[in-house]
Amino acid sequence: METQEIAAAARHFAAMARIVGPDPKAVKMRRHAFHLHQSGSTTLSASALLLRRGALADPPPLLDRICAAHGHAAGDVALTAASLVEPFLVAEQRGNPGEEFQPRLVPEARLDVLVEHEELGNARNEKYGPPRWLSARLLALVDVPTAADSVLSLLKHDESFIGRPSWDVGWSLANVNQKQVENDIRSSLESNRNNASVESMDPLMLAKFATRIAILGIPTINSNVIGEQNARQINVSVMQHRGDPMLIVGSPFGLMSPFHFFNSISVGAVANCLPPCSVKCSLLMADTHCLPGMEGAPVFDKNSCLVGLLMNPLRLKGSSIEVQLVITWDAICTGWNNKNLEEIRGDPSELPNDKNADSKTMELKHPDKYGSFVSSTVNNINQYYISPSSIREAISAVVLVTVGDSSWASGIVINKRGLVLTNAHLLEPWRFGRNSPLGVQTSFAGEPLNARENISLQPQQCKVSNEDAVKHEVSLFNLGFKREKRISVRLDHAESQVWCDASVVFISKGPLDVALLQMEKVPIELNTVRPEFVCPTAGSSVCVVGHGLFGPRSGLCSSLSSGVVSKVVQIPSTQLSHPSDTVEADNMGMPVMLQTTAAVHPGASGGLLVNSHGRMVGIVTSNAKHGGGNTIPHLNFSIPCKSLETIFKYSEIGEPAILEQLDKPNEVLSLVWALAPSSSPFIDSPPEKAKEEKVLEFSKFLSDKQATLKSSTDLKELFKHKIPSKI
Repeated sequence: METQEIAAAARHFAAMARIVGPDPKAVKMRRHAFHLHQSGSTTLSASALLLRRGALADPPPLLDRICAAHGHAAGDVALTAASLVEPFLVAEQRGNPGEEFQPRLVPEARLDVLVEHEELGNARNEKYGPPRWLSARLLALVDVPTAADSVLSLLKHDESFIGRPSWDVGWSLANVNQKQVENDIRSSLESNRNNASVESMDPLMLAKFATRIAILGIPTINSNVIGEQNARQINVSVMQHRGDPMLIVGSPFGLMSPFHFFNSISVGAVANCLPPCSVKCSLLMADTHCLPGMEGAPVFDKNSCLVGLLMNPLRLKGSSIEVQLVITWDAICTGWNNKNLEEIRGDPSELPNDKNADSKTMELKHPDKYGSFVSSTVNNINQYYISPSSIREAISAVVLVTVGDSSWASGIVINKRGLVLTNAHLLEPWRFGRNSPLGVQTSFAGEPLNARENISLQPQQCKVSNEDAVKHEVSLFNLGFKREKRISVRLDHAESQVWCDASVVFISKGPLDVALLQMEKVPIELNTVRPEFVCPTAGSSVCVVGHGLFGPRSGLCSSLSSGVVSKVVQIPSTQLSHPSDTVEADNMGMPVMLQTTAAVHPGASGGLLVNSHGRMVGIVTSNAKHGGGNTIPHLNFSIPCKSLETIFKYSEIGEPAILEQLDKPNEVLSLVWALAPSSSPFIDSPPEKAKEEKVLEFSKFLSDKQATLKSSTDLKELFKHKIPSKI
């Protein structure tokens, strides 16, 4: 289906929820990036999944039981993030947050839901009137255990060595509101106690907070239209894979102006699936652009089938990095089917009914109020997306690389003998402290490991082929490193993860940030990449596959992010010290750097840049970052395969002399990777300015010292005075 068709179908199941309540001290907006506070009241909003009668084939029994307990059997429901209503719960429920099947809001708090208004009689013609508000009631706050377990698995590896999670729940813009109300919080211990801060939560409570869902009851929609209750049915997506496209219908900043923001469309792809190596996923990491107010939004696949609910993101404290989370509908159904229905009690006679002056309700005569399931037809994949099937093989060629107890990053398997391509800065971080005269720096995606992190990283015995790995010659430059640090490589198969030891084969001494590792035992199941030496053009769709943000202990497989090639940086081929075999000896441009818009985070160094056909077009090297130190995830740099032909030639014939070309200093190439303004060979720079630039210090230093390195003892003496990197 085309994106427009998916969006048109999805809008029928999307809504916006709003709550207004008393807030004289202005503390209810804590952790909410956008709010409205005036005259002692605060208004918050979130997106919601709208489930009308007849929408689902097999709803969770818990949903029916909750509706019956509240006398709402004849009404529709909306599901949203519990964070919307939790600030307005009565004190005893707010002070002890958790599941509530009889939740109570503070007096004068009011809930309503904004829905698309289909003109009566014209619904099938897709003609809409203005959206309308419906009064709503809070029926329950319900946990999704399997999704909470998946979030917990991401947090536990982090909490074990820093005392408390460095991850928080909520949008990064919420920090501004946090500062605005700090004085009010200090002035009222009671308010502080009743508004439990997420910072004080342990990882389990944080995981539950991130995945708790609020069930809202609303009056029946379009009950006056004959047969309308069966007109809108929603199919459920069966299984998700990394790279699958997704479409989200949400209302960012909705309370500020629903006219502008109600039911806006955002598209993206599945970045990762949890639990790892599982057939059924309970939690998805989404590679998509989301904004505050979109929590609770329904998520759909390429066939307009329901995938799940977008929730509040995980946010890395002290940064603007956010990980978008989607709870799958399968996880919701599984978790809610296992609930003890005896816990849910209610006397409908004591509860307010849905009949009021603003709406009408209709008694449902048959028990199966959700209608029948309608199977979806087979649809073509939207051309906007990269086909997941085309990159699935490439994804399996990306490995996790750990270096002793110091750092971890990504790598790419480039031949069947277990040769792994990664970045040199993972092994020698002190070599690549690049600073741009423009105030922009390159920031590497290698991530540090605490010593305690390495406890669970002991390599497992892996199944190997009869042919042992090729034993490559190890150069003098690598001797000291190999003895001092243990390198491990993890392969992620469909249902298992296998650890193997590896050794250093080559570390480039030239300007290209590349290194080669050799797996000491070659697993039987070993997929390799297929390189594409024709450089992609600007605007081409690409994906980045790498191990970003979460450490090895989380057990998370590689994540995927999508974007486009925003810039191809070229230099004259005559200025290369290792010209490509396929480049003629004229002054045609040689691609040496790819800039992409795909999100790249720490840990993705050495990751794979793949095109829409599943072929490798580059290796991820670094991000740009501001002079203040903040990384820019969507501004990153990769080495194109065109510049790596020497590496792939070596992987075929195994002749070490081939790699010597990569060790030669190259002033132009070094300037390019230093992000120096004079790096363009097509823009003349004043000679005196070029002399002042000091971007080649390492290359010149190493060239001068190379002749003096006679043994590994000399090499150790050389490294002894170097300060280790803090990556």
